[in-house]
Amino acid sequence: MDDKKIIIIGGGQASCQVAASLRQKKFTGDISILSSESYLPYQRPPLSKKYLSGELAAERLYLKPEKFYEEQNIEVILDSYVEEIDRKKSQLTFSKDKGHKNIEYDNLVIATGTEARLMAKENPNLQGIHYLRSIDDVEMIKSSLKGSKNMVIIGGGYIGLEVAAVANTLGLKVTVVEMASRILERVTSPTISSFYNSFHESRGVKILTNTSVQGINGDNRVSSVETSSGSIDADIVIVGIGVLPCQALAEDAGIKVDNGIVVDEFCKTSDDYIFSAGDCTLHPSHFYNKNIRLESVHNAIEQGKTVASSIIGEKVSYNQIPWFWSDQYELKLQIAGLNNDYDEYVVRGNLDENSFSVFYFKSGYMIASDCINSAQEHMMSRKFISEKTKIDIHRLQNKEISIKEVMS
Repeated sequence: MDDKKIIIIGGGQASCQVAASLRQKKFTGDISILSSESYLPYQRPPLSKKYLSGELAAERLYLKPEKFYEEQNIEVILDSYVEEIDRKKSQLTFSKDKGHKNIEYDNLVIATGTEARLMAKENPNLQGIHYLRSIDDVEMIKSSLKGSKNMVIIGGGYIGLEVAAVANTLGLKVTVVEMASRILERVTSPTISSFYNSFHESRGVKILTNTSVQGINGDNRVSSVETSSGSIDADIVIVGIGVLPCQALAEDAGIKVDNGIVVDEFCKTSDDYIFSAGDCTLHPSHFYNKNIRLESVHNAIEQGKTVASSIIGEKVSYNQIPWFWSDQYELKLQIAGLNNDYDEYVVRGNLDENSFSVFYFKSGYMIASDCINSAQEHMMSRKFISEKTKIDIHRLQNKEISIKEVMS
């Protein structure tokens, strides 16, 4: 074990967590992190919030300072692009500094995350069109913001709405274009969608649903977006139409993939010596009784811990209730569980006070919650969901009764 060589591909939360957890578990072998970016492993959620708004410096995004990797004897190879996994030789080929290098491993961890789903463009050189997945992406957006007045955001998901909130606060005229019948349709209930739609519009953001993008106009730089609802002036466009798992490396190496790198409850892939963690994995959920892929910091952290345990021979299965969050203006939305297939939901609190929760039930048991500015209710709902607590729905609806006292 002490002379094992562990290679981790990726520069995000899961990658850093695997390395840190291995050292916490007294693993003394070699650890190398290969990242295609120029920055130490960093957290992504603030990119569309405080980093975009300028409230946060890049260094404060780093999950660990440079000194940590030096003290823990963790090699971080930046600007390195892994080109191939040779499973027979237990070896990677990567490019760096215009050269190609090989590196061997005893265990490999693929923590490559996701990439933006791209939109077809008639003019690929048109300036002012941006995606938001990295520090460099945000730096380009910040540069584009200078002198811009009209922003069009294509996609009404969490990232798009977080950017809308920041851009609106910075004084831009913002329009969100969503093809579906409501914003956040894929991830939440009509109640939450309606609330956020109204809140953004009350701040001056224009939201167009049931609207498709038919083209983007401009010579050198974007000037307008052509939609099924008409033309919209734009000197900056943000595309947020979802992400795809970065699975090509694994797939090319013959590792099983299926809208993500397929792993078992110990985060092991179809290769016994290769593990995967984070947004790129498709993993079994015992609670929901199906395989799921999550784009979640919590998932990346916990799977990172699971991988470290698996590498040192501990059998600790990953079985977590997922949770997420989104910050927009003064609203903090905290989400627990997955609300797919709910057959009943209950609203607790007053939407007009911007502090309420929506709880989702299936066959009488809570399976998910959306809590806005209601941290205690979020924490309790995670407990209710994981423990399958029987809830008195009438007591739950009564805000006068403590959330801790709503059990049947």
